[in-house]
Amino acid sequence: MSKKGSNRRNNRNNNRRNNSSYGSGGSDGGKPGSGRKKAFAVCALIIVCCLCFAAIKYCADRNRDSGGAERQQSTTAGAGPETSGGENGNIPAVDAEDLPGYDGKHYVTVNGNTPEFPDEVTAKAYDASGRLTPYEFYGSLDDLGRCTIAYGCLGEETMPEKGQERGDISPVHPSGWAKAQNWERCHLIAWALSAEDDNPGNLITGTHYLNYDGMRPLEEETERYIWNTGNHVIYMVKPWFSGDELVARGVQMTARSVEDKGKGISFNVYCFNVTPNASIDYATGIVTTKEQAEQEPRLYVINKRSGVFHYPSCEGAQTMSPHNREEVTATRVELTSQGYVPCGYCEP
Repeated sequence: MSKKGSNRRNNRNNNRRNNSSYGSGGSDGGKPGSGRKKAFAVCALIIVCCLCFAAIKYCADRNRDSGGAERQQSTTAGAGPETSGGENGNIPAVDAEDLPGYDGKHYVTVNGNTPEFPDEVTAKAYDASGRLTPYEFYGSLDDLGRCTIAYGCLGEETMPEKGQERGDISPVHPSGWAKAQNWERCHLIAWALSAEDDNPGNLITGTHYLNYDGMRPLEEETERYIWNTGNHVIYMVKPWFSGDELVARGVQMTARSVEDKGKGISFNVYCFNVTPNASIDYATGIVTTKEQAEQEPRLYVINKRSGVFHYPSCEGAQTMSPHNREEVTATRVELTSQGYVPCGYCEP
C-alpha cells in the first residue's frame, strides 16, 4: 500500500545529523642544532621505519600462510552483519521444510549475506517513468491467521513524522499469542521505518530475544542510514512457520540500499524466534522455562470449560463456578502437555 505524504523529507531535514570533520596541525618549531645531530635523527628515523615495515610484512606473511583461518572479519557500514559462526553460520536459502536450528547466535546469514528479492518487490519501487517511488506492502493473513510477508522501498517518506509517537498495538493478538508467556508483538517492518501501529499484517508473536537482540540492531542500522543520507532501502521481512504452527520459528530480513547499490545497507539473515534456556511450543505459544520444567507437582485449579489453570489463590479460581472447577495436583508441564493454558493474571 502506498504511504504517507511526500513532504516528509522537508519535515525531517532539521533532524538529520550534521557530520563535521576536525583536523589538527602545527608548525615545525624545533630549535636549531648542529648538522651532526640532524643527521643522527634522520638515520634513527630511517631505522625505525625499516623495523616497522619488516614487522608489518612478517605479520602479513603469517596471515597469508595460515590460509586465513584466524583472520577476523571486519564489519563496515555496507558489509552487513557478521556471519554468526558455527555449523549454522550460513545457509544457502531458507527452506520451510527444513528450517535452520538455533545454535546460540541471534541469526544466521542467508545466501552468503547477499540480498535477493522477488521481481515485484523492486518493480514496485519505480513508477512508469522510472522514478523511484517509496512504498510499503503488507501481505494478507493466511488461513490460520498468520502474517505472510512485508516489504517496501523505505525512506524518510515512510518514516514517522517528527515528534510522532507510536500508537497502541495491544488490541492485536497475533497468531499463537498466549497470555502470561512474556511474548511481545514484533513488527515485521519496524515502526521507526514504517509508522505502522496496529497493522495485523505487520505484527507477529515474538520473543524479546528476537525483537531486541535479533531484529532491532538491523532495524536501527537501516534507520540511521536513511537519516544520515536521505537515501532509500529495499526492505523485506518474511516470517517462517513450520507446518501449521501458529508461532513463527524465525524471520528472514533482507535489505539493500538503492542509490548506492548496496554500499550503505546490505544484509540477508534469518533471525531466531527463541528464548535461551526455555522451550517453546510453537503450535500453542506456551513457553516453559528451565525452572518451570523442573518444578515439583503442586495444587492447581482448572476451569474445565475454558481449559485455563490457576493458582488456588487466584481471584479467577476463587470466583469460578463450582460446576467448572476442578482441583488437581500436577506439574505445569503436565498440564500444558494436556492442552491446558496458564492463567494470564496469576501466571502459574
